[in-house]
Amino acid sequence: MNKKFLSAILFGALMVSSTGTFVSCKDYDDDIDNLQGQITANADAIKALQDLVGSGKYVTSVAKTADGHGITFTFNQGDPVTITLDDEKGNGDVVKVVDGILYINDEPQELKVATSETKPSIIMQDGVWAVLQEDGTYKSTGVPVSGVSVVGSEADGFTLTIFDKDGNKQEVKVPTATSIVSDLILIDNKQNLDFKKFTYTGEVVIKEWKGPRTLPAEKGKQINLVSSVETPVVQINPTGVDGKELTYSLVDSKNNIPNHIALKATDYKELVVERTANPNGLYTLSMNEAFISMDDVEKFINQFKDGDNYKLYAVTIGNIRSEYQLKVQESQEKINLTQLEIKDASGNLIEINGQKFVGINQTCGSSEHLAAKINTNEWYFVNGKNAGALYDMHLSVDDDAKTLFGIEIEETVGTYKFRLTKTPDNITKAGFKLTLETVSNEGAHETANVWFGQASTISNEVVYDPITHQLSKNSTTDLSKDKNFFQIDLTKMKDALGTEGLALWNTKVKRHEVTYLKADGTPLTETDQIVETFVSELKDNMKGNNDKAVRVGKTAKNMIFAVNNKKAGNKETSPFRIGEQYTAVITFYDALTGGEKLNSIKVPFTFTLPAITELFAIDPGFVQDNVANCYLYEDDSDKYIAGTTTSTTATFKLSRIFSKYDTNGFTVKLNTTDKIGSTDKVSSQLADLNVAGYDEVPVEPNQLAYLALTGTLGQEPGYDQVLKLTIDGKFDNAWTYPSDAVFNFQVKVMSPIEKGKIVPKEGNVVTIKASDLDGYKFGNDVIIGYTYNTEVSYKVMPDIINEKDNSKAAWSRTDIKEVTGETGNKLYFEVGNGGLATAATTKTIDGKEVTVEGGLILKGYQVDHTVETTIKIKVEDIWGRVKSSPVPVKITVGE
Repeated sequence: MNKKFLSAILFGALMVSSTGTFVSCKDYDDDIDNLQGQITANADAIKALQDLVGSGKYVTSVAKTADGHGITFTFNQGDPVTITLDDEKGNGDVVKVVDGILYINDEPQELKVATSETKPSIIMQDGVWAVLQEDGTYKSTGVPVSGVSVVGSEADGFTLTIFDKDGNKQEVKVPTATSIVSDLILIDNKQNLDFKKFTYTGEVVIKEWKGPRTLPAEKGKQINLVSSVETPVVQINPTGVDGKELTYSLVDSKNNIPNHIALKATDYKELVVERTANPNGLYTLSMNEAFISMDDVEKFINQFKDGDNYKLYAVTIGNIRSEYQLKVQESQEKINLTQLEIKDASGNLIEINGQKFVGINQTCGSSEHLAAKINTNEWYFVNGKNAGALYDMHLSVDDDAKTLFGIEIEETVGTYKFRLTKTPDNITKAGFKLTLETVSNEGAHETANVWFGQASTISNEVVYDPITHQLSKNSTTDLSKDKNFFQIDLTKMKDALGTEGLALWNTKVKRHEVTYLKADGTPLTETDQIVETFVSELKDNMKGNNDKAVRVGKTAKNMIFAVNNKKAGNKETSPFRIGEQYTAVITFYDALTGGEKLNSIKVPFTFTLPAITELFAIDPGFVQDNVANCYLYEDDSDKYIAGTTTSTTATFKLSRIFSKYDTNGFTVKLNTTDKIGSTDKVSSQLADLNVAGYDEVPVEPNQLAYLALTGTLGQEPGYDQVLKLTIDGKFDNAWTYPSDAVFNFQVKVMSPIEKGKIVPKEGNVVTIKASDLDGYKFGNDVIIGYTYNTEVSYKVMPDIINEKDNSKAAWSRTDIKEVTGETGNKLYFEVGNGGLATAATTKTIDGKEVTVEGGLILKGYQVDHTVETTIKIKVEDIWGRVKSSPVPVKITVGE
C-alpha cells in the first residue's frame, strides 16, 4: 500500500490523547495509478479497519511491524490489523507529537508543536503536512501529502479521505477513545479530591536506594511532596470505553486549569448505590504525586480557594465536562507510616506472629520460630497500612534463600510482591528472612524483617466450572437405578499440580475435608445430605460407583457427590435450596488427623428439578381444545366413597388419560377460585376427589385419583363442563416445587353413550312392510348404537339373559340401564310393553339352546300407501344420562 495512504490512516488513528501521529514515506514519486493499485491490494485490510470502527472499536496504538514492511493497528478490542507497505524496504516514517515535541521514528526533532482546542495540531498545507505553532500559524514538516486528506481533532475524532486516480474519494472515520465519550458523571458522595502535603527530608543517598522509584531529594535536602488521600469516582458513558486510557483534567467555571494536578484513573470496584446502580464504567481518579518547591507550596494550596471558600471544578475528557461539583482541598488528617501489611492475591491479610501487620522497624520471628508460612507459586503483596504515607519500598532476601526457595521479587511503583517457586520437600532450609526497607513521604528510612516458612500447600486453589445438577429419584432397593449424583474429573486438579506437585500429592495425601458454602461464602451446616466418594472408574449409577470406590489418593480418578433427596430436600433440616448456587470446598491434608493443607479445590453447583411436565403428561389422543375428554366407565363408578351411600356415581379414574404421572409426593387439586361456565360454581363445588367433600388428595399408583361429579345422579351440574385441576408437590417426596411450577389441566366428564348416536344398521332408514307392521320386533338386526367414538358400536336392544332375573332386560354393554321407544306417528304404529324393550329369551333349535335378543314390539295400524315416520329410541345409562335418537322408519305398501 502507498505510504501516502498510510499517512492519513495513521495520522487519524493515533490522535488519541495528548499525542498526534501520522505516517508518511521518503519515496514521493509514486504516480496516481500506482497509488490506486496499492490501495486495491490492501482492500481487505481497509475493510477490516472499517469493520472495527463500525462495531464501536477505537484505535489505541499503531506501530511498524518487526520487519519494517507493514504498519499494525491495535484496537481496544479484536485482532490487530496490519497494512503492508509497498516496497521491500518498508520505508515508512512514524511521526508523532509527544508533549509538544515532534518525533520522527522515535527521534525528537527541533520542531515544536502547539495545541489548541479550536485548531488541529497537524494540517495539510501546500501539499505537505504542517504543524501548529504558538502564534497560531502552521509550519511545514517537509513531508508531502498525496492522495489523502484528514480533518478533525482528538476530541471529535478524525475523517480521512482517500482519492483515487479519477478523483473519486473513499472516507474512513476513525474515532478516538476521547471522541466516543458521551457523558461524564461525578458520583454522589464521591466528589472530593483531598491531598496531603508532606515535607520530605532525605535520609538516604539517592544513588544508594534500590527501590523502583528515584528518591525526590538527596540526603539532608527537603522538598514538598503532594499526593491524594481521598479520591473522587466518575462514571463514563459509554461503559465500553476503557477510562484508564483517557486523559483527564480539572477546570473551574472560568476555564482556569490548576497547576501541578495530573490525574490518573483506576477501576472502581466497590458497590455504588447512589446515582447509578450499575458499577460498569466507574473509575477512581487519583492525583499523581507532585513535587513542589518550598517557595511554591502555599501558592499551590491557595489556587483551589476563592477567598474563604473552595472552588468547584469540573472533570474534563476532551470536550466533555462533568458538572462543577469537585472540591480540591488539603487534608488535615495526620498520616504516618508505622505499619506494613502483607496480603495474598485474593486480598486476604497474612497473619505475622498472630497479627495482621508488621511494624516498619520490627523483626518478626527467627530461623527457629517462623512468623508465618506461605504457599508456593502464589504472589504475596506488601504495602503500607497507610499507603498514602509510603513513598517507596524495597524487598530483599539473601542469595542462599533466593536459590533454595526459588524466591522471585517484583517491584514497580506502588506494587511490591514476592513468591516462592520451589516445590515443598525439595528444600532443606526451614525458612528465610524477608527484609522490607521503606522510605516514607517524609523521607524516613526504616527496615523490617519477617521470617517466613513454606507451607505444605502444593498448588493454588483449583476452581471447577459450575455444575448444574438436575435431581433424579433415589432408589433404596436397587442402587443400579439410582443416578442422583454429580461428579468432577480429578484430572483438572492433578494437571494444576504439575509433575512434581502431583508426585508429592500422590505420596503425601492422607485425607480430605469437604465444606459447603453459600454464594456469599457463608459456610453451611451439611451433615449427610450429600455423600462424597472417590472412585477409580466412573459409572452411571450408584451401585457401579460404590463398587469402584477408593480412598483419596493416586487411584482416585473422579469424585462423586451423591444426593440424598429425603435429607437434602427437607426444608426444616437441610440448608440446600433449588436454584441457588453453592460451592463444595474440598481440602486435602497430609495426615489422617490434623496435618497441613496440601491443596484445595472448589466445585460450584446448583440443584434444579425436572420440569413438572416431564413427570406428568396427558395422552394427546384424549385432548381437544386443551381439554381432556373423560368418558365414564362402569368399573370406576363404585370406587368413590359417597358418604354413607353406595349408589352409582359419575366417577372417572384420572389415570386413564395420563400417559405418565409421578406418585411420590404429589397432590392433585380441584380449582377453588374460577367459576365454571354458567354454573356459577367453582370446580371444587362441582366434583370431589376419591371421597365426598375432598377437593385435594395425594396422587396414587394405578389410579392417580378418582374424580366424581357431585349432585343428583344424571343431573350433576358439573357434567360436560370444563373442570380445572392442578398437580403440585415435592419431587421424590422431598424437594418442593416452586409455587408457580404446577401441572394445570382441564377435563370434561361425559357419558360415552350419551355422546354417541343410534342409527339404522343398513342405509339411512329402517324399512318395514305394512303387512309385517303389527307385532314387528324392532331389534338389533335393524339398528345399531355407537359411542362418542364412532369406531365403537354396541347392541341397543337387550342381547343377553339376565342371570339374576331372566324377566328383566340385560345387555352385554353393562353401562346400559334401560332402552325405550316412542312412535313418531301413533296413527301408524305404537310401541307395546309400555315402550320398554323386551328382555332376551332362550329357545331350543336343533337341540341347542340359543338366545333370542329382545327388542321393541310394535302394534301396527292400517296404512293406505307407503309412508315415512320415525321411532325415537332412548338409551339410558347407569349414570342417568339418556341418548335419544329419532330413527327414520319407512312403512311400505305394495313394494
